[in-house]
Amino acid sequence: MMTDLVVMQNGEAVTSSLKVAEVFEKEHKHVMESIKNLMVVNSTVKDMFVKGTYFNSRNREYPLY
Repeated sequence: MMTDLVVMQNGEAVTSSLKVAEVFEKEHKHVMESIKNLMVVNSTVKDMFVKGTYFNSRNREYPLY
């Protein structure tokens, strides 16, 4: 459901690259690549993204934004 895409956290609307991939039915690696490319092309958006990590179902750690 689209309303699940964005949540409020500390008074700010936020989402994750995992949630974007899920909602738009894309592979997470492609969403990550698009975010990285966007930051290269437009440096003013760098402050809009915070890099983090998550653990998949096999308990392996991967990056996310």
